[in-house]
Amino acid sequence: MTGMGIVILVICAIGVYSVSRWAFTQLVKLNQRYLVKQPEAAPKKKYIRIGLRGKLVCYDDLPEANKYKGRTWLGGLPVMANVVVPWKKDYSTIIYMDHWFKQYAYDVMGNFAGGLDIKGVAWHLVFPVTFIIVGINPTAVLAFTGLFYAWVFLWFAPSAHRASREMGEDDKNLTFADWQKIDLDVAKDLAEEERLVSAIRRAGIHRPW
Repeated sequence: MTGMGIVILVICAIGVYSVSRWAFTQLVKLNQRYLVKQPEAAPKKKYIRIGLRGKLVCYDDLPEANKYKGRTWLGGLPVMANVVVPWKKDYSTIIYMDHWFKQYAYDVMGNFAGGLDIKGVAWHLVFPVTFIIVGINPTAVLAFTGLFYAWVFLWFAPSAHRASREMGEDDKNLTFADWQKIDLDVAKDLAEEERLVSAIRRAGIHRPW
C-alpha cells in the first residue's frame, strides 16, 4: 500500500468516527428531550385479615407498633426470641406479620415464647411413659402421643393465639379501667350465680332436669 493510500484510509477512519460520534450525541439529546423516563413500578401492596370479622386491610396501613419489627430468618419467618404472646387486654401485644404463613409460624412459636419449661415437658411425658410402663404397646403410645401433641401445638394453641389477637383487635379501644370494670362485673355475676345455687341447695330444691 502506498503512502497516499494510508493517508486516505486514516482520513476515512477519522470521518467515520466523527459521524458516528455526532449521531450518538444527537440520539442522546433526542432521548433527553422527547422521551420521558417511566417511573418504577410501585411495590405490590400486601393485605391481611384482622379482627373477628376478618376485615381485609392493607398491611402498610397498620400502626407501626403492631407490625413485627424483630429479627427474621428463612424467607422472613420470625425469630422465637422476638415473639410476643398476644393478650386481648393489651393491644401492644397484638403483632401482625405481612403473610398468613408467617403469622401462623408466629403463633406456633408463641407456644414456646417463654422458653422451654422443664416441668411442663415432664408433665406432658407423664401419661405416655405411664402407658408404656403398664405394658401398652410403646409404638402405639408414641404414635398417638405424637399425633395428639402435633394437634395441640400446631393447631389448637395457634388458633387460641389467633382468637386472642382477633378479640384484642376488636376491643382495642377499651382502656385498662374498662377491662377492670368488665372483670369486676363478671366476678359479681359469678358470685351472684354461686349464691343462688347455694340457696337452692340449702332449700332442698332440685332442678327438674
